[in-house]
Amino acid sequence: MYSKSIRILIGVVFIVCVVRGAMAFQSTYAKSTINQSHTNPPNYPENENGKTYGSAEEATSAEMLPDLIHKGSVDGIAGYVLKKDYLEELGRDVPLYDVDGKTIIGSFHISGAKNMNFYPKNKNGQTYGSATDATSPETVPELISAIGVDGTKGYMLKKDYDGEQPKSLEEAIAIQNSRSPGGRDILLYDVDGETVIGVFHVGGK
Repeated sequence: MYSKSIRILIGVVFIVCVVRGAMAFQSTYAKSTINQSHTNPPNYPENENGKTYGSAEEATSAEMLPDLIHKGSVDGIAGYVLKKDYLEELGRDVPLYDVDGKTIIGSFHISGAKNMNFYPKNKNGQTYGSATDATSPETVPELISAIGVDGTKGYMLKKDYDGEQPKSLEEAIAIQNSRSPGGRDILLYDVDGETVIGVFHVGGK
């Protein structure tokens, strides 16, 4: 009788342990899935002045860039450029700072920051996002976020928004004269760039 009770008790403990283990696994898996489904911003360290610093390669958008971007070293000292210098016009020399963001240790030639594309891509390989995040006309995404006439949030194709591009002054005048004073409608797509979900109106009053 005593032996039977022990066996029952051991069986109950074993079942409880198995159930708890399964629940813990499900909880861990659920958290892992949630974390994988969202792109978290890079966890850049901060210097003594509260400025973040690190590599631009970890950022997926201009907003995620650190305040100080690593760009080589001088005499073994890591050098950083200011974010605002990194995103401004190309083809110029900017100060290279120590990690404190104040002490200038050299200079760095900005040559290709604006050519970097921070926008994510949809399943068809098209970049999408806000045109206000672009650092130059060349970096505007292929799908530009917009709000339709009925309040629907979607994306319009950059080529539709740009319209026909004139090759001469005469063509430019002809295109301008042919445009309706009331503006024009542009199709609004889902993020896939294929599914039409509304209309965006541009121009007119």
